[in-house]
Amino acid sequence: MEKFNRFNYFRNRDKHFANLISIIDGIICDGCVNSQEILYLDTWLLNANEISDNFCFKSIRRRISDVLADETIDSTELNEIKKDLIIIQKNLLELPYLHLNSIESDRHLFEGLCKGILSDKELNDSEIKYLKWFLSKNDNLKKNYPGKIIYDIVKYILQDSIVTEEEREFLRKTLISFTGCDIESGVVDGFATQLPIDIINKFEASGKTVCLTGEFIYGKRSVCEQEIIRQGANVIGNVTKKLDYLIVGTMSSKNWRYTSHGRKIEKAVHYRDEKGIPLKIINEEQWQDFSYSN
Repeated sequence: MEKFNRFNYFRNRDKHFANLISIIDGIICDGCVNSQEILYLDTWLLNANEISDNFCFKSIRRRISDVLADETIDSTELNEIKKDLIIIQKNLLELPYLHLNSIESDRHLFEGLCKGILSDKELNDSEIKYLKWFLSKNDNLKKNYPGKIIYDIVKYILQDSIVTEEEREFLRKTLISFTGCDIESGVVDGFATQLPIDIINKFEASGKTVCLTGEFIYGKRSVCEQEIIRQGANVIGNVTKKLDYLIVGTMSSKNWRYTSHGRKIEKAVHYRDEKGIPLKIINEEQWQDFSYSN
């Protein structure tokens, strides 16, 4: 168990470092930094306990604290903090124990980039073009879930070189669904992804095979399982080809491989989208809504 906990610690640490590197990238990719982005970064850092003892982390927190001390942020301070973020990002990239040359780290960097882009609640043309460039240079990201979905949307939006407000808003909502980062709801991180969720007209538990993933507002996983069993379903621990429903909890799990989704979700998406297996991926809200309406 101790070895497992150490593995999780280092995996979560590296996940947060990679996220932070690309959150900074998403903030500065349009060439400027605004106060909303600084406030988002400050709030995100408050929740990143796994890396709080790192000198780069402490440097950012101290710099932001200095800027926010008088409760106002002027243009000079924003220009200075942008320079600081570039330097700190470079230092993070040079951490000797951090390896960013794997498929997993690419996914972490992609998640972080999307969070940084969303951090001021706006999505401008420069950010959309940068997102396309980031995905286009990585075949694994642009050809597989979830990068493929977002890459296809961005390509479509930019094909005529004109971004309509409807297209901009659709992409913004897609990024929120992917990252679980809904700043307008006061959440900078921690929601489970909603990107692969199916739209359903009913939830039939009786005689079905169900798997759960994530953290549930309804209660502990064991409590949720017992309730679903009471509704007549068979609950299993892993995603298989015989699965009828994968229910995703509202909150992401700390030990998921990625911050907004884990292997169960990826496997279910693969079975559903690539293998044609008629399983449904639903969220906790759908489960509860249809359970109470039956």
